[in-house]
Amino acid sequence: MRHARASFRIAAFLTAVTVLACAGGDKNAGTADTTASAAAAAPPPPESFAMVADDGSWTGDIAPTGIVYRPKNRDSLMFDYKAPTVNGAISEYDVLMTGKDTMRISITLATTPCTAGGTQYTHLASLYLSGKHNGRDLNTQTKGCASKK
Repeated sequence: MRHARASFRIAAFLTAVTVLACAGGDKNAGTADTTASAAAAAPPPPESFAMVADDGSWTGDIAPTGIVYRPKNRDSLMFDYKAPTVNGAISEYDVLMTGKDTMRISITLATTPCTAGGTQYTHLASLYLSGKHNGRDLNTQTKGCASKK
């Protein structure tokens, strides 16, 4: 009977230690998850791209200083930079400019190899421009290529 009491005490002690160890957990585990979530939610750092139309009818730039659209034989249009919405390998830039003229430019860049004018680029670009500029209606939907600067 004496050994039974000692065995019972040892079993009770081990059970208590096990319960305390499981209940305490790793105090840094929650912090690591929170840090990882915050890093995943943070927007990517601004990137700069040079763009060109498939048919050579326009060129453009995307940079933290602004977005420039240069149609061939026409005035360039400058838009403010707005960080893109990123979904996997696709970045979407959507900027509305209001004032004397109201224009919207939407650019989608997909990380897909693309060739324009015999040159290889890293991204496929889709550009949509609408609104009014100098009394003219704008409605352009076109494709092109882009690469990081």
